[in-house]
Amino acid sequence: MKTHLFYLLLAVSTIVTAQNKGFKAPPSPVSFHPISLPKTECITDEQRAEIMQEIEQNKAAVLKKNPNAYQHRGSHPLFILPFRPKAGFSDYGYYSLFNQVDQDPLPNGHLLDYNCGQRTYDQINSNHKGTDYVVWPYPWKKMDENVMEVIAAAAGTIEVKRDGNFDRNCENNGNNNWNGIELLHADGSRTFYWHFKNGSLTSKEVGDTVEVGEFLGYAGSSGSSDIPHLHFEVYDSNINRIDPYAGPCNSLNADSWWIDQPAYFVPEILTLSTHNSDDFDSDCGVTENTYEELNFENGETIRFRIFYRDLQMNANTHITVRKPDNSILYEYDFTSPWPDYVAAWAQWNYEVDSTWPTGVYTVTANFGGNSYQTIFGVRTNLGVEDLQQTEVAIYPNPTSNRIFIEANSQIDIVEVYDVLGRKVLDITPLKEKAELNMEDLNAGIYIAVISSEGRKTVKKILKE
Repeated sequence: MKTHLFYLLLAVSTIVTAQNKGFKAPPSPVSFHPISLPKTECITDEQRAEIMQEIEQNKAAVLKKNPNAYQHRGSHPLFILPFRPKAGFSDYGYYSLFNQVDQDPLPNGHLLDYNCGQRTYDQINSNHKGTDYVVWPYPWKKMDENVMEVIAAAAGTIEVKRDGNFDRNCENNGNNNWNGIELLHADGSRTFYWHFKNGSLTSKEVGDTVEVGEFLGYAGSSGSSDIPHLHFEVYDSNINRIDPYAGPCNSLNADSWWIDQPAYFVPEILTLSTHNSDDFDSDCGVTENTYEELNFENGETIRFRIFYRDLQMNANTHITVRKPDNSILYEYDFTSPWPDYVAAWAQWNYEVDSTWPTGVYTVTANFGGNSYQTIFGVRTNLGVEDLQQTEVAIYPNPTSNRIFIEANSQIDIVEVYDVLGRKVLDITPLKEKAELNMEDLNAGIYIAVISSEGRKTVKKILKE
């Protein structure tokens, strides 16, 4: 799939409406950045035929380990989603579905997905045959952090396993040197998982069996790809192409192959964040600097961003910014006037001055029936420094008393602040697991700043 990201920066002054309640209106214009993906060549049908030849060549190895592998039994499998977030991932989302199977048999611009839309693409001589789940936003950073784990959609036997290929490709040029796995299922159907990160695949080999949900590898950009993503492709026992999504324009198969089929549109916010720069890194293959910041001083500009999945025309986001004392600083609506986008982000700028009270501010965005939150500080000790390979989990959250913090490296210090920016608790565990006793603290929101190996991360704690 072609995945160079083109960002359209548009000044939009008509989509922000301050509520007539005496609150400050946020400065306009807001900037809006939809993402479009040009559709160009993927691998050819001839290259797919080579893969089927590889399967035939591997049959002996499969049969040696699993003599019953080709005794087809039962009906076709029902799938779970073929990926999950890594353990400890705490943001709201990390991917969007960019392309479906092309149902129109004619190539070269004749597009039709299972839901009678055009959320797909084709080439001059062939059609898109799978489903593309793209890591976003900050795809290269998330690839480095192993955020998207590819898993078996159903139990099966490994027929093809490829690894060792370059995984930061930036051209969709028919490159067949992908890393990935193909599974044979009990009924004879097959699933393909492509574009893995180099060196990330399971230690299991051709002929070994895997269970549903078992780890296969991490999403990358190997083969014909220019963004980290998973290409998921399905064939029945007769090598007929399948679209696992059932819908009015699916002419390939009558029923859904999902245990619980996802909706066609999944409108949600993937992340909310505050930044110290208007810059947005989008160079292919380069790990992004997110320019995130949590603490701001007088005279500085807060760039508040919302990253959307499936933002549809006229969809409304209600945004509220609350001061440390919980009173409202801003309250306004963003109603998208743009066509449907599988991914987009919007930005608002807030200018900090001496009238802003010191402390921790909470931003709430209500969108698609769900509520999302983030925080930032004004004249506080909060800061953002990536933990890189250090993973942090915090639980249970909310908590009524004790909370546990775990990392894969030594935790040097944990500092807890209230919403006014006052330190209320700190511990120096000097080990990978820490326990906080919050019994003496009042109910409310607290901010934990966790330092490990000279780096920091910030977690919000809700004390009930």
